[in-house]
Amino acid sequence: MTESVLAPTAPSVPTPHLSGIQKAAALMITIGTVPAARVLAKLPPDVQEAIAAQILDTRAVPAEVRTYILEDTYSSLFAEMNDLQGGTQYALELFVEAFGEAKGLELLDKVHAARAKHPFEFLLKADDMQVAQLLTSEHPQTIAIVLAHLEPRAAAKILTLLDPAMQVEVARRIAQTGETTQDAVNVVEEGIKRRITTVVQESTQVGGTKPLAQVLNQVDRTTEKSILQELTDTDPELADEVRRFMFIFEDIGLLDDRSMQRLMKDLDTKDLALALRNVTDDLKAHFFNNMSSRAAEMLREEMSIGGQVRVKNIEEAQSRIVDVVKRLEDSDEIIINRGGEDGLI
Repeated sequence: MTESVLAPTAPSVPTPHLSGIQKAAALMITIGTVPAARVLAKLPPDVQEAIAAQILDTRAVPAEVRTYILEDTYSSLFAEMNDLQGGTQYALELFVEAFGEAKGLELLDKVHAARAKHPFEFLLKADDMQVAQLLTSEHPQTIAIVLAHLEPRAAAKILTLLDPAMQVEVARRIAQTGETTQDAVNVVEEGIKRRITTVVQESTQVGGTKPLAQVLNQVDRTTEKSILQELTDTDPELADEVRRFMFIFEDIGLLDDRSMQRLMKDLDTKDLALALRNVTDDLKAHFFNNMSSRAAEMLREEMSIGGQVRVKNIEEAQSRIVDVVKRLEDSDEIIINRGGEDGLI
């Protein structure tokens, strides 16, 4: 059997003169082994044999033949097909085929999440002062629903611009809000939208002490203290719950070197050795860089000889250190850089 180039390369011989079997063989070679195998498997046995024989006889497929084959195949497909069906089901089949079921489903979820709409997002296009003035005339519960759906930094800016008494009332309602029905959010959103003239987005479920803590983490220290103090006076348990969400152990990375060095003076070495067991290398370095060489060496030794410990014990040690951080901040001995506008003079 003599191998040959599938089609003559001379310009005088047009590529459309290929036989059906030659075209099929050229297509199989062009699209690659895996797709070709899938196509070949669906053909009748006699056609499979004929194409296989032609593939064996083919030494090469010239570039102009590949171009012709692909264009001809594309035209033939669309001449015989109705509208192609895309959508979620096709995307799912494609992703599962390409990446496997687990990764395919994960990718589809990520795509859906990225395309999800967020309520009140149109407010981000408006001036913060205008939004605050607009919301001032609304009921505190309405304002709470709006701010709870916004990104914490944006909500913090608006909260800061409200009247102090309103700030506390809105903060309380954000913390106490549980599930908010889609209908309720839609009603609020429609009312705000009519006054802002922009696009209405779909609703999501938010509310509770954690969203309030995220907002307060972005406001200046004066506003934060004022709101927390008022909450403490009227509802100490609610205030404590908010505080628990406001600062976590990983946030110690926000402390500057001076604050870190002050913090180190009040920390128990055993607590610190436990607390650093499951944190990032960057956070560990933040501690070690603010210690003397001797202290750092002793801490590393303590961490190396501790053996296996329960996650609960690590979290308790981290919690005790966070309590020290809060105490030092309340006494203005350290500064937590929350990214707000509360600067130093």
